Amino acid sequence: MVKDDVYRYADSLWIKGDLPTPELIDAEFSIGLEQATSLLSSWRSSLHERISFSRDTMMVPDVPDSLNMAFTRVWQQAVEEANNRISFEHKSVGTSLEEARRISDDTVHEMQSRQLELEGRIRTQNGKVEELTSQCKSLEAEINVLKSSLAAETNQRKQEEQLRSNVEHDLAVLRKTHDDSKRTFDQRIKDEQRRALDQVGKSDADIRYYRNALEKLRDEVGKKESALTKEIHDLKAEVAKRDVKTETFRNQIKSQEEELKLLKQDATQQSRELARVNAALLGETNKAKRFEDKVREVEAEIKRINQKHVNTTTDWSRRENALRAQLKEREDELMRVQSRSASLEKRVITQDEEIRRLNARL
Repeated sequence: MVKDDVYRYADSLWIKGDLPTPELIDAEFSIGLEQATSLLSSWRSSLHERISFSRDTMMVPDVPDSLNMAFTRVWQQAVEEANNRISFEHKSVGTSLEEARRISDDTVHEMQSRQLELEGRIRTQNGKVEELTSQCKSLEAEINVLKSSLAAETNQRKQEEQLRSNVEHDLAVLRKTHDDSKRTFDQRIKDEQRRALDQVGKSDADIRYYRNALEKLRDEVGKKESALTKEIHDLKAEVAKRDVKTETFRNQIKSQEEELKLLKQDATQQSRELARVNAALLGETNKAKRFEDKVREVEAEIKRINQKHVNTTTDWSRRENALRAQLKEREDELMRVQSRSASLEKRVITQDEEIRRLNARL
């Protein structure tokens, strides 16, 4: 009873398009997984006996006859269509095989003829290869000779480059020495110029001071000279007046002798004052002369400093010219080395091109 129920349930699932499983059967009938598995296996083994798909009829159990007839017609039509398609494919495959066989035979004949032709070409090419091999051997010998000459040229070029590097190093050392000497010379020149300018400035300040003092002294001397001249003129005028009075009042000479003595004393005192003023004027003149001598000494010192500066500049110019001459000689030597190096490079490039041509010929 359970078996029939399980079979009907499995058939219904299978017709619906679902796959019967032991879990579904156990969930439906609660008979256990082992029994459900065994019943499902027996259902699968008896499935071809209960449902038959023959060429004429299609019988499905528990299905109405009208539906079985409809299934049968559909099945027959599908079988006929499948047979027709299979026969057509067999025919097309047969014709394709015959055509492929014919094409393969033609291809075999063609390949045999081409093989014979290629064998002839191979023999010809082997002869050419032997000739080229002999030529390659001769060219290899020439290449070896060229390589040896190239190695010699390379060694010579390395020696030239080493010489060039040594010359460049010497030139760099000379340039550095020249730069250091130039900087030292410039610094010394600047120091000398600064010291000379300081001394000149000090001398100019002293000269201005002494000139100002001399001008002041000259102004004072001029003022004193003008005052003394004025006094002298006044005294002369007074003497003239007194002479006139003396001539006018000759009769009063005796009475005025004492007054004349006083006047003589005054004149003597004024003469002394004049002598003293002259002495002071002479002292100021001597002082002015000393100032002028000192100014001349300062100017001579300035000339001596300028002469020393000129001599120093001449000496450093001579040294700089000597260094420039040495630098020019080094530069000429460097130019000669560079020209020689350029010629060697051109020669190496020519040999490289010749080697490339030989390689191209190979």
